[in-house]
Amino acid sequence: MLEKINHKSAPKEVVNALVTLYHEGKYDDVLSRSSQLIKEYPQTFVLHNIIGAISFEKGHKEIAIEHFRKVIKLRPHHPHAYNNLGATLIDIGEYQEAKSNLKKAIELQPDYAEAYNNLGNAYKEMEEYNEAILVYEKAIELNPQYYEAYNNLGAVLGKNEQYDEAIEAYNKTILLKPDFAEAYNNMGIALKEQGKLEEAIEKYKKALSLKPDHAESYINIGVVLQGQGKFQEAIEAYNKALLLKPDFAEAYNNIGNVFKDQGKLGDAIKSYKKALSFKPDLAETYINMGGALWEQCKMEEAIESYKGTHSIDANNADAYWYLYGTAKNFVEAKKWIKKCLRADPNHLEAKLTLSALQYYEGNMSNFNTYMKSKLKENAHMRSFNWVFNLPKLPPLYFHRWSLFDQMIVMSKKDRPFYEFGVWRGEAFKYLIKTFKKGYGFDTFEGLPEDWHNEKAGTYSSEGNIPKVAGGEFIVGKFEDSLPEFFAKKRPMASIINFDADLYSSTICALNFSKPVIDRHTILIFDEFLINKNWEQDEFKALEEFCTKNHFTYEVLAISFFSKQVAVRLSGFS
Repeated sequence: MLEKINHKSAPKEVVNALVTLYHEGKYDDVLSRSSQLIKEYPQTFVLHNIIGAISFEKGHKEIAIEHFRKVIKLRPHHPHAYNNLGATLIDIGEYQEAKSNLKKAIELQPDYAEAYNNLGNAYKEMEEYNEAILVYEKAIELNPQYYEAYNNLGAVLGKNEQYDEAIEAYNKTILLKPDFAEAYNNMGIALKEQGKLEEAIEKYKKALSLKPDHAESYINIGVVLQGQGKFQEAIEAYNKALLLKPDFAEAYNNIGNVFKDQGKLGDAIKSYKKALSFKPDLAETYINMGGALWEQCKMEEAIESYKGTHSIDANNADAYWYLYGTAKNFVEAKKWIKKCLRADPNHLEAKLTLSALQYYEGNMSNFNTYMKSKLKENAHMRSFNWVFNLPKLPPLYFHRWSLFDQMIVMSKKDRPFYEFGVWRGEAFKYLIKTFKKGYGFDTFEGLPEDWHNEKAGTYSSEGNIPKVAGGEFIVGKFEDSLPEFFAKKRPMASIINFDADLYSSTICALNFSKPVIDRHTILIFDEFLINKNWEQDEFKALEEFCTKNHFTYEVLAISFFSKQVAVRLSGFS
């Protein structure tokens, strides 16, 4: 960030000695001497540059900016000052001003590779990925040995979902600098996005072998392990990150996610609050905590958590989308979706869902327009089209618990309920409050086979069975446990909640539970709509079951947000 420059105002030998000490990392000594010297030579721009550079290194960004601005005032044609100011402005989120200063640096020095690299960083932070790629490539053209630019290029190619190209950029980084831990870590991220999980972990471990204090690599290892359902190993990885960096908010956030996956929602919320105590502007954590509160049916608290995101980022579209999932009525639902679209006009889920809500209100124009376009193949549109072709439009609900509430009202309260796919037990706990007796079926070891992009073992509770008064849990694969269970006469079901996700598991559960289903039984399917290939999952199982047994079904309720469908069968002899 510094270069040796003679200056008439301050003794050349003194200034150059300070620059040398700076490059040796003796920041405190340099800062002390420079601060004293600048009192005698306030117009010496090199001293301002030194103080700015050290302040930047120490994290005192506002002080750095102040001194870089003084450099520019004293030397308006000094490209390095504009570059230094631009790099610092990126760190405080002032991306537009950063871009202006970096472009000025390039104007003054067209072969300034570092300024191009920093300009790429500004574009990256603004999610203008194509522009970032172009300027990183320019930096590399000017300096083919610029390994940091290759690494940054890889990162933005990854953001652009160009994973093969990203990995190629990281390989070039490593060729230039074989001990660059960050490149191995970033390559791991790209491999993880490609689903190459073991290769990803290998790269993270390589990063740690080069830089044992690289806390981010432990975080990334934890993310992979968590995705594999290896929750305890994931927590161990996150804790290793915390040993290196005790205030690492992202680690606490991720531990919260593990607890949430395990159904330990209270512990999850505590961890999220810990993350926010260290980093109050971590928008992702507000959203995650809102999700945990939502699952606890603490809707008002969930809403407040989602809204907390907007105190940090008023244009966070994801938070508005999740607020839509808390809506009590059409007015609320449309309000949040429209806010989501104002924040992100390209939010496809919101655009398509708004057309479905408008359809319910009698305005079919947007939906019909989408159905005449390529979007008709979108999973949302296929889901909506199925609903709109039912004999009558079913009532629409916006969150899971409101749909449950209405089905409870319509159910026979003197019967038990059954649930296939218990996982964390939140739905089971909700239903038991009404029915007092419930039967839950699960392996508690996650998906028995791959499902879409989720691997076998996902949604594991690691064998932990919920403790619920009035609940009886039958552990094992459905094909093993259900024959024995239903060999005995069982009471007719009030509600059966199918949360098995897979076609194979759902059809198995339907076939064996047939003896407890009659015209009064309400069947709730938890992953019926919206998923990419939803027609091949619970929907297929229901259609096949009805065809085989000469049943028809009436759709009682749907939720586009939680993907639920509730039905009641007819055609019993």
